[in-house]
Amino acid sequence: MIVTTASAADYVRRLKAARDPSEHTLRAYKSDLDDYARFLAARRLCPREGETLLAYAGHLMGERAAAPRTLRRRMACLRGFYKDAVRSGALERSPFAELEMQLPRARSLPRALARGEARLLARAAWRAADTGEGAGFAAGVLLMLSVGVRVGELVRLRPCDYDADGGGLHVRGKGRRERRVFVVDRRLAGLLARLARRSGAPSLCGPPGREWTTQAARRELRGFAAAAGVTRRVTPHMLRHTCATLLLEDGVDLRVLQRLLGHENIATTAIYAHVGDSGLRRALERAGLLAGLAAD
Repeated sequence: MIVTTASAADYVRRLKAARDPSEHTLRAYKSDLDDYARFLAARRLCPREGETLLAYAGHLMGERAAAPRTLRRRMACLRGFYKDAVRSGALERSPFAELEMQLPRARSLPRALARGEARLLARAAWRAADTGEGAGFAAGVLLMLSVGVRVGELVRLRPCDYDADGGGLHVRGKGRRERRVFVVDRRLAGLLARLARRSGAPSLCGPPGREWTTQAARRELRGFAAAAGVTRRVTPHMLRHTCATLLLEDGVDLRVLQRLLGHENIATTAIYAHVGDSGLRRALERAGLLAGLAAD
């Protein structure tokens, strides 16, 4: 059988070496492949046939009511797995080669905090930074809110990645892509400069003396947001979405946003090209269309 727990683990190792995706992505792909292997074993289907992929997609949509985003990710994972199998010589032809699969697209907009919720979180972060205890994590929250770094990028930031003179921050993104963003808030710039001077710190915003992980950052953010008064369950990616949404509402150009977020394709950035209710209301109030039409 092509898809086994062992072959899935081998593929994930090769993927990590070739593209350096986040640990979250690697865990998701390993889980997806293990699930597919269980499906094949239970149904006794041939993993080399395109009909098997259609059966699996139907199983996910019908029996398990998988969300469109989940379905698309799992099919992308399998497509990459089979492409790797062909490249390595384990398989002569990918079963995807015989398919024209039309997958449903996710219709939900990215989940972001409302401006008031973001304000609560930012104020709590500044309070934590001012007390000195937890200043590193507070700076991380402020970075996710202001420049939209991913949690995987945040935990990989090192003290040498921050240029205190120019305010530039060197970010290592997905797929080994790198970019430079700028911290323009003077208060945050000063905080990062102090953190960068910490002796022996392995990470810019993480706890001194030990490595920082994405799982630890997610757990800490949940408790931090709840203590700040945000009633929803907050994730790091919500802060990235919040940064993008609020900047777009405030008039930042989509191309600028693309560079800030490190998106290879502007179509990815375009998912943020919706206007929240508050932004829509402000725009209509500024336009004053009926008042203008009624004017003499």
